[in-house]
Amino acid sequence: MTPEKVGVLVVHGIGEQRKFETVEEIVRDMATALKAELKPDKMPKFKVRIMVNEQNTGSYGASQQTWQADDQEPVIIEVKDAQNKVTQLAFSEVWWADLGEPTSLQTQLSFWGWGLSLWSRKQYTDPNFATSDRVIPPQYSNGKIPKMDLKGRLRFFWVSLVILLVLPVLSFLSVILRKVLGFDLRPDILAQYLGDIKMYQEGKIKGKGPLVDLGQPPRISVRRRMIKELVQMSLRDYDRWYVLSHSLGTIVAFNGLMETEETLANYLNKNFWDKWQNFSKKKATKPLTPEEEKNMFPFRPAWLNNDDVVARSDLFAKLQGFVTYGSPLSKFGVVWPAIVPINRDNSVFNAKFQWLNVYDPTDPVAGPTTLFNFKTTGDKQQPQDIAYKAEAIHLLSHVEYLNYNPSRKTPLVKQLGYWLLYGESFQRAPESWGWPTNPMVQVYNKIRILIWLVASVCLSWILGFFVRFALPDYLEAIVNQIPYLDLSNPFTYIGLDVIIVAIIGIIMRSLKITSN
Repeated sequence: MTPEKVGVLVVHGIGEQRKFETVEEIVRDMATALKAELKPDKMPKFKVRIMVNEQNTGSYGASQQTWQADDQEPVIIEVKDAQNKVTQLAFSEVWWADLGEPTSLQTQLSFWGWGLSLWSRKQYTDPNFATSDRVIPPQYSNGKIPKMDLKGRLRFFWVSLVILLVLPVLSFLSVILRKVLGFDLRPDILAQYLGDIKMYQEGKIKGKGPLVDLGQPPRISVRRRMIKELVQMSLRDYDRWYVLSHSLGTIVAFNGLMETEETLANYLNKNFWDKWQNFSKKKATKPLTPEEEKNMFPFRPAWLNNDDVVARSDLFAKLQGFVTYGSPLSKFGVVWPAIVPINRDNSVFNAKFQWLNVYDPTDPVAGPTTLFNFKTTGDKQQPQDIAYKAEAIHLLSHVEYLNYNPSRKTPLVKQLGYWLLYGESFQRAPESWGWPTNPMVQVYNKIRILIWLVASVCLSWILGFFVRFALPDYLEAIVNQIPYLDLSNPFTYIGLDVIIVAIIGIIMRSLKITSN
């Protein structure tokens, strides 16, 4: 029996992931979840094996072989069910972690100036949205464009406050852990992880960036890798294929799916463009005007004519699903709407296409995609928001969505495994603490607020504890003479943080550094 071949494109989120690391983790957890499935007679429901496409090459002195990544998928899960149906889940990835800025004093200062002024920044909009016949901005179901209101700014202010409290605590902990346990906790870990968000919303920087996108916004290089892999997926002989994306990777993936046909072509090199021309020869119904071509980014390659396009109807003909988990899309839709526009033509997605947005109500990054509602073929409403409790510990929820836990009866990774195997509509697990419906989601939201408040007080208390022991005697004597400055009081540090965040936000806004 010829196996059904299903492509799965994985897009990682923020962090310092290494090549193939995210794919390996997902494949490991999904294969384990499927192997654990039992029939009523307690026999395994599936026969599961994993195939890795290795290359018998490597750099000089390499410690291991490398995986294949160009002409074929690096890893495949082959599943045979009780009816002897064989399905191959072929995993590929969009890896972009190497495109971030190297750590330096300048990048550290730039990150903290950016992070502590989020509450005061101008909304990054595009005045051409209103007249564009290709894209529209994120908006509510009533057509109203979101604004940075007072409530939203206060939320950003509070997040900046907590992050600023974390910084000195991490510095103290790194010293203690290094001396006592020999464990190196990097104080710049926040900049390393959250710096990717800053990088993705930056504007053009003259003389900076990868050579192929010199002087362009850094996100262009990230999108280039995304779009190359989308084209690669469509060129492969899959029966159907899917995109799984996490965290900031959901922005990268969404940009790729929503990019205009004219601009998609700009991201391809000549070799890929020739491959695409052999696959699809469709042209634009409305060629680019000289003014439109002049203002495009990335720049239009010389070998493209003004009517050359990557037809989205052909590109996404077999795309059957898009999964975003731990996604900050709605936050981007409010603060940086010009970075996440919605393509006006979404009839290119087939009738079985589903966009699943999975979020943990206690995940500080994720949330429902209220600003990105649109309809696909058959008047099908997208996306489908699904609340899922990924992890009991608040701050760990963001990185635990697809982890397999044998104590959970219906983990997300298992449900997604069934969805990928059989190609039917996604089956949400029955309501429970792990799959909450709206009433329980509201409870979790209140718990999240409480956790942020408690975290602020706890961090302030820890900071006060460290400062009292670390402060030299002569400095402590000077501080003790300052009225109302009690270093033993945790609320002192909250008050100081409020002043610092407010001052930095005002300075950045007045100097217009908060605009993109």
